[in-house]
Amino acid sequence: MIPIRLSRDAANYIRRETEYLRLRNPSAAKAFLLAIQNAKRVLQSFPESGNHMHGLQVVGYRTLVAGDYLLDYSYDGSHIDIASVRHGRTRTKTPDAEIDDTTDEDVGDDSPDSAPKR
Repeated sequence: MIPIRLSRDAANYIRRETEYLRLRNPSAAKAFLLAIQNAKRVLQSFPESGNHMHGLQVVGYRTLVAGDYLLDYSYDGSHIDIASVRHGRTRTKTPDAEIDDTTDEDVGDDSPDSAPKR
């Protein structure tokens, strides 16, 4: 059996979501936990069953649909690491990146070739 490890974020999300659902709709909380358990069984049997197109968009990570939820995970051949769990309507986390506001027109404006001719 392939071992599955949950990141701290994934474990915290499962706890928070379970508590949130339990207070509002206990049957939904049970369905959520059942979906997570079923997803773990699927991953242990078919660790490459997730897709690359949806989710983190990080090399080596896949996303598995578990009911209304998505599990972002990696599999290195010996174990599965679940990095995040989120509702399917939640936007995918993306790494922070600085945006370069330079356009092609801005490049070279200070060069002698781009100065107006007199």
